[in-house]
Parts: sequence; C-alpha cells; structure tokens
Amino acid sequence: MSNGILLGKGYRKAYTSKGDDPRARFVRVAQTPGTERKRRVNKPRLPGFESLFVQEGRTKFPKSVRAPNEHILVSGHSNIKIGKIVRKGAFRGYWIYTLSLEERKTCPSSCQHWQSCYGNNMPFAKRVDHTHKDFLPLLAKAIAVRCATATKRGSGILVRLHALGDFYSPAYIHFWGALLAEFPNLSIYGYTARLSGTPMGWMINEMNKDFPKRSMIRFSNGKGKRMNTASIGSVASKPAHAFVCPEQTGKTLGCDTCGLCWGTNKTVAFLEH
Repeated sequence: MSNGILLGKGYRKAYTSKGDDPRARFVRVAQTPGTERKRRVNKPRLPGFESLFVQEGRTKFPKSVRAPNEHILVSGHSNIKIGKIVRKGAFRGYWIYTLSLEERKTCPSSCQHWQSCYGNNMPFAKRVDHTHKDFLPLLAKAIAVRCATATKRGSGILVRLHALGDFYSPAYIHFWGALLAEFPNLSIYGYTARLSGTPMGWMINEMNKDFPKRSMIRFSNGKGKRMNTASIGSVASKPAHAFVCPEQTGKTLGCDTCGLCWGTNKTVAFLEH
C-alpha cells in the first residue's frame, strides 16, 4: 500500500491492489495542530414530511426499482465500501454480495432515518422489487448457485443485507433462516430498523441465536450493548461499549478488509451522514 498527501485538505489517497481488486479512495487523516479547517455544516438537502416520497413511504427514485432477474445479487466489488472478497477473519476467502430493496417501502416508519435515508442520494442504486412474484424464487436460486460455486472453491458467500431496504415481513425473515439452515457456507450480515421487542425483531433475534456465527443482523440504534448500532456525530461521542466503524475513520478501506461487523457482536457506531 502506498499513500499520497493532498496538501491542506486533511486527506490521504489510499491505494490497495490485491489480485484483481484494485481500489483507491480518499480518507481523512490527522492534521498538524493549528491547521485544521473549520467544518462546514450543510443544511439538509431534503425537506421533511412534505416530500411526497416520504409521505408515501417509498424511494425517491421509483424508476430504479427493477424486476428481479438472475443478477439479483450484486458483487461487493461494485461498492468500494464493501469489497469483493473477505480479506481477513473467519470468512476469509468468502465472496461478498449485496442485496438492495426499496427503502421505506420495506422499512418500518419508526426508523430514525425515515426522512434522511442515504438512499435519498443514490439515484443509480439497483433496488429489487420485493413484491414481484419471482423475487423469492430467483433469490433462492441465486443463493444456491453461488453457494455451489463457492463450495467448489472450498469457501462460501457473505451477503450484505440490506444495502437499502429492510426485512419486510415474518415470511421473509423465515426465508433467510431456511437458507442458512440449507447452505452451511452461507453467511449474512447487516442492520435492521425493526425493533427488537416486536414480533419481527424477535424473529431476527432468534435467527441470530440459531446461527450465531453466520447471522449477524444488528438492530439500528438499539438499547443494548450487543448486536446493535449507534448513530454518532463525532468519534468522541461514541458510546463506551461501542467501536466506531473503521472504514469511516480511514483505518481500513472497506468491509472486506475489516470484518468486525461479522466477527464480533459488539455495538458498532456509525458517523452520521
């Protein structure tokens, strides 16, 4: 890895090249005392509940919702924050895939980011139509095919649920539990806005307990010290029982080179967007 400095900007450009997975990005670094630039606080880009898409509980970009097909799972290589292959930890060598559903339409309205969802700024994200009759059959087939291919390599697959969207029904949670039972080289991780004390939250908790190493679904802004996330405004404000996402602080390039979100049940704190 080599680094180059952007003078006066407080960032470095970090490069990595492992196999066929070259990446480069800017990450913040510590500056010499007295040279820090004052952070500009931008006003929210979007209005509140007067936005029609917020009122209707759907994405801002309805044309981005597509019917499911054989490419329903997207390689993590397409997302610099995630990566293609797990580089460290228990799932080293696992190929990473992501699944995105329609934000708000699959999410509880109690979500803290119901209005400010980062999907509001992702017009080109591929959102799969979860209401399509072929959604679950095609998703199950995609998982089976990729797990079989991974078995030949002597590894498995890790699916990020959900880059956008959430668990939308009890049947859908049961669907993932059944897949985990059927495919021992399948693992999942992600975050849910479902409350742990609700029926769907209870089901997610039970799935995590049934597959403690392979189902790592954290509860967004949960109250406990384990299997939760916390939203923070600065690194200094993180809860004592949590760790700050290393990708956001420039300590690692992405999920693939970190592994904490599927390697520990400790609460992870995310800097607010």
